[in-house]
Amino acid sequence: MKLHWRIALLVGCVALIGGAVIAWHFARLRASQRKFTDQANIYRLRAEHGDAEAQYHLAGMFYRGQGVPQDYGEAFALYRKAAEQGNAKAEYGLAYMFREGKGVPRDSVAAVSWGHRAADQGYAKAQYALGSTYYEGKDVPQDYITAASWYRKAADQGYAEAETYLGYMYSNGLGVAQDDAEAIRWFRKAAEQGYVKAESQLGYMYSVGRGVPRNYGEAARWYGKASRHGDEYARRALDSMRIGFSTGSRIILSGLVLASSLLLISSRGSMRTVQQGKVTVAGLLCLLWVALKIYGYSHFGLLQSLSIVNVFYFGKSLLAGLGVAMLISFLWAKGAKTLLPSCGVLFIAVNIYAIAHYGLPQLRSCPPAFYSINGMLTGMAISSISVLYLERQKSQAVTMAG
Repeated sequence: MKLHWRIALLVGCVALIGGAVIAWHFARLRASQRKFTDQANIYRLRAEHGDAEAQYHLAGMFYRGQGVPQDYGEAFALYRKAAEQGNAKAEYGLAYMFREGKGVPRDSVAAVSWGHRAADQGYAKAQYALGSTYYEGKDVPQDYITAASWYRKAADQGYAEAETYLGYMYSNGLGVAQDDAEAIRWFRKAAEQGYVKAESQLGYMYSVGRGVPRNYGEAARWYGKASRHGDEYARRALDSMRIGFSTGSRIILSGLVLASSLLLISSRGSMRTVQQGKVTVAGLLCLLWVALKIYGYSHFGLLQSLSIVNVFYFGKSLLAGLGVAMLISFLWAKGAKTLLPSCGVLFIAVNIYAIAHYGLPQLRSCPPAFYSINGMLTGMAISSISVLYLERQKSQAVTMAG
């Protein structure tokens, strides 16, 4: 099969799979929208008869644009109707809209007033929000004692966010007597509900031995849970705790150093011919990749920003891609011609998936694998272009000499 047919087949398969995924995605959206529309119709009928709970739910649907056109003004009006009947959730919704200025001019006094009404009825979410208002000193004088009081009311109902922030206050002695053991108790309550910030904080407390005996095993366990739930700090903290290499890592890195050395010996470190140059460059890139791996393993910890971490993973994988493609082109005469279009298609597919899944503004917080894959594909593409260019120059030189 000719090369252009192989490329066409590969592109066709990617397009077919991509089209199927997009069609499935939009079918799910349509089914979900129909479900929301039916719910909105039911709530509307009940709301027109003065049902406060239905008014609250319909307000939320207008706020989010689910089943009905998004309309902050209509959401505000429905929240007010339900709130005036004493619905605590609607009172909190009204407070939120006054605070954010959505559907109504921003009014901090009204926001705090309605927030107090909802919190006084025992609505945990409102109690937590009111605690945060006093903690931050936003729209009210900053008051850690009052903040801790509201956090405790919500925490006593098992509200994980409030449990976590109450733990922070005990950990730092804000509004309450400093007590690491009490902080651990609240962090654990929230972490056992799967709240990621509490899992990460519990990992930190175990890693430094605050409120509990220092225990790296427990620290790693809680950091691991937070990392799996998407917490970038916890993932980097977990990486920084891995002091020393595992047996498997040592074997892999030793094997790569040996393979790189053999490549350099076989090419005698020469760049005289294109073939020797490919092997020499592949060996040097492999050694440089090992050096970066060791550096990252021993020095790349918590102090670096997320942007630097992403650049590091991209750069390390770029080197790997350069070396791999160079080696493939040496072992397989048509390797560069096949790799280049394949890398282009895969690069486009990976980035389309990432944009669809995470959204363009959130690409910075994608997992390291996203940057590693992009780096690898970019490196392989650069190597392939370089090899094809050198081969073309060589061919032209031969033609001119003939």
